[in-house]
Amino acid sequence: MQYRIPKRIIQTGKQTDQPLRIRAMVSNIRLLHPDYEYLFFDDQAVETFIDREFPEYRVVFDSFPFPIQRYDFFRYLAIYRYGGFYLDLDVLLACGLSGLLESGCVFPFEGLTLSHFLRNHHKMDWQIGNYAFGAAPGHPFLEAIIENCVRARKDPGWVKPMMRGFPPLSRAEFFVLNTTGPGLVSRTLAENAELARTVTVLFPDDVCDVRNWNRFGDLGVHLMEGSWRAQGSFLRRRLAVYWEDRKLQPLLKQSARLGKTRHHVPKGDSGVTALQPISRDVAEPLVSILIPAFNAQEWIADTIRSAIKQTWARKEIIVVDDGSTDQTAAIARQFEADGVRVVTQKNQGAAAARNTAFSLSNGDYIQWLDADDLLSPEKIARQVEALGQCRSKRTLLSAAWGRFMYRSWRAEFIPTALWCDLSPTDWLLRKMEQNIYMQTATWLASRELTQAAGPWDTKLLGDDDGEYFCRVLLASDGVRFVREARVYYRTFGYDSLSYIGRSDEKCEAQWRSMQLHVGYLRSLEDSPRVRAACIRYLRNWLISFYPERFDIVKQVEQMAMDLGEQLGPPSLSWKYSWVREIFGWNLAKRFQISLRKTRWQGEKFLDKTLFHIEKGDTRT
Repeated sequence: MQYRIPKRIIQTGKQTDQPLRIRAMVSNIRLLHPDYEYLFFDDQAVETFIDREFPEYRVVFDSFPFPIQRYDFFRYLAIYRYGGFYLDLDVLLACGLSGLLESGCVFPFEGLTLSHFLRNHHKMDWQIGNYAFGAAPGHPFLEAIIENCVRARKDPGWVKPMMRGFPPLSRAEFFVLNTTGPGLVSRTLAENAELARTVTVLFPDDVCDVRNWNRFGDLGVHLMEGSWRAQGSFLRRRLAVYWEDRKLQPLLKQSARLGKTRHHVPKGDSGVTALQPISRDVAEPLVSILIPAFNAQEWIADTIRSAIKQTWARKEIIVVDDGSTDQTAAIARQFEADGVRVVTQKNQGAAAARNTAFSLSNGDYIQWLDADDLLSPEKIARQVEALGQCRSKRTLLSAAWGRFMYRSWRAEFIPTALWCDLSPTDWLLRKMEQNIYMQTATWLASRELTQAAGPWDTKLLGDDDGEYFCRVLLASDGVRFVREARVYYRTFGYDSLSYIGRSDEKCEAQWRSMQLHVGYLRSLEDSPRVRAACIRYLRNWLISFYPERFDIVKQVEQMAMDLGEQLGPPSLSWKYSWVREIFGWNLAKRFQISLRKTRWQGEKFLDKTLFHIEKGDTRT
C-alpha cells in the first residue's frame, strides 16, 4: 500500500497562550508552510479529542501517572487519525517539510542509546525520537506504537527489559522514555521488521557526533527544553547528568568501531527503512526459542541462559510454565529483564505447552528447547548461516547432539546415520530401521514449515516429539545437517518423559506413535526396503508391550503380517534370559526394568558428585 503524508502540522501545549520564544518558533513553522493545515491542541482540546475519536482509550489515557505520557499518547493518536507532522513546541525548523510527504512515515534519529536491551538484545545502538515525526493517517507503524503504549501500561513485566541498567536517581525519567517516549518507539521499530520497511529514519552523516543528535534530519533541530523532566534539587540533576555522561562515553567508543553511518536500505515505493547493519532487523530472520517447562526449577535457569547466550542476535525467548508446583515460573521470571517472556497455564502436558508457546511466537524460524537441555552459544547462528545454501523455507536443519546428566562439558557426541543431509524418506527409513533419532532441540524449522506440519498432538503422552517431527519431515523438502551446531541433551533415563516403563498410558501412546510412523513412511514410499524397515521397527519396540499388553502385542503382530513377515516373541539379552527361563516373562521384564533403574540412579549419583567436585574448575 502506498502511504502519503498529508499537508498538516499538529502541535500541543497546556494552553494556547505561549511564551514569546515558543510563539516565535510556531510562527516560523507556519510561515514555512503557508499551504498546510495547522492544528493546535491545548489540554481541553486534547480531552475532547480523546472522548470524540478514541473513547476506547479513555481509561488508559487517564491512568498514565505522568502528564508527559498523556501528551506522548495523544501525539500518536492524533497523527494516526489525521495524518501529517507532529512537532514539539521547541522544534525549530530551518526549511519546509514538503520533501518528506512521499515517505509515508518518517522519524528522526535521536542519538545513540543507553539501553542495554536495544544494544544487547536487538543489536541496535541507536534510537529514534518522537519530538518530530510524520505519517499518513492510519499508518500501521503508528498503530503498533499505540498498541505498545497500552501494553506498557497494562503489563509492567514487558517494560522491565528496557529499564535494566538505569539507576534509581533517573528511573522515573527513563520509565517515561521507555513506556511512551523514544525508547518505546525505538523498541517498536526493532521488534516489527515488516513495519520497519515502511519507515524512513533521518540519519546524520556521523551518528557518533553528539552535535548531530536531536535533529530532524537537515530540516530542523530539537532545542531540548525538557520541560517535562523532573526538576528536583540542583545536586540531583547534576548527579543524573554525570551518570548519563559516564555511561555514554564507553558506548560512544563501542559505536564508533561500527562506523559513522547507519545505512538506509531502499524498499521501493513504501519508502526506506534505516536499520543499521548491526541490527539486521529486516535482512535476517527472527528466531523464536520456545521452552515448555514443568517442575524444572533445578535446570530452567541454565537452559534460559543458554538461550540468552546465543550469538544469533535476532531472537525471542518464550517460556511456557505448564502449571509447575515448584519455583520454575519464579526462576524464569528473573530473566524477564533480558527479554525473556514468561507465561503460565494450567497443567496440560508438554505438547500443549509447546502449542501455546508457538501461538505466542513471532519468529521466522522456530527453535524448540526443553527446560533441562542446553544449546551451544553458536547453535542457531551456525544453522542460520547454512540457510544461505538452502533455496527453500521447507528445508529442515538439524544439529549434532550429545547426552549428559550434570556435566555438560563431558557430553558424549556419538554420530549416527542421521548425522548427514537426507531426504525425508531416507531420514525416516534410517530412523525406524536402526532405532535412532535426533533430539528435539537439534531442529531449526521455518515458520512456514512448522505451520504446514500442524500442532503437537496433545493426546500422545509419549513419543510426541518423534511423531511431531515425522510430520515436519513430511512437509519438508529434506534435512540439512549442520555439524558445527551443537545441543546438550540432559537425560537420566528413568526420569525422562520418553521412558515408558510399565505405564499403560505411555504404552498406548507409544503404539499410537508407531502406527503413525509406519503410515508416514509408507506414504512417502511403499517399497520392499520400506516394509523391511517397518518390520524391524516393530520388532525393536515389541518388547515394550510384551507380555503386559497382549492386546497391543496382537496388533503389532498383525501389522507385521500385513507387511509380509511374522514377528514371533521378542528376545532378551543373556543378562535377563535366564530369569525368564526360571521365573517367566513378567518377572524377567520387571527385573530388567529394576536393574536398569538402579544402574541409572547410580550413574546419576556419581555424575552429580563429580559435577560438584569439578564445577569450580570447568565451565559449560
